[in-house]
Amino acid sequence: MTWVEDATAALAAAGVELVAYLPDSKMGDLIDAVDADERFETVLVGREESAVGVLVGAWVGGTRGALLCQSSGLANTFNAIGSLAVPARVPFLGVVTRRGNLGEFNIAQVPTGYNMDELLDDVGVRNATVTDAENLEETVTLAGESAFSTQSPYVVLIEQTVTGRKSEAAE
Repeated sequence: MTWVEDATAALAAAGVELVAYLPDSKMGDLIDAVDADERFETVLVGREESAVGVLVGAWVGGTRGALLCQSSGLANTFNAIGSLAVPARVPFLGVVTRRGNLGEFNIAQVPTGYNMDELLDDVGVRNATVTDAENLEETVTLAGESAFSTQSPYVVLIEQTVTGRKSEAAE
């Protein structure tokens, strides 16, 4: 299976029904897969912090949710996560493609992407990094179980060693 198929299967295994996302070329295949999958309802948002609001509303309504975005976009969510999701104990699963780390050519991606795991730790969000596609499905599944059983957000950062490099020409 591909990383996209593994991530889709893991989202379903975690009981996720609602997926909020912001378009991103690296995440595009996964977004297309969940959008086409009848197990999920998808919500396109204009900004990543809006996704946190959507996921909080979903949880209050009894629905498990997930956020799909890239790491620089995840940085936009920190106020919503730190002032709403974490203190209110609202879980969601974040599946995030990492920019700013291995193979990065765009210096603007580095400040938050390189340190994203540490930044998440600082705001009280547990996280894991996947560097090998063989571990993706199990890691996302376990992260979902952890998020929803402890009622706290959990983010899985997926490195370019799993998703493939983004070339400078594609930027």
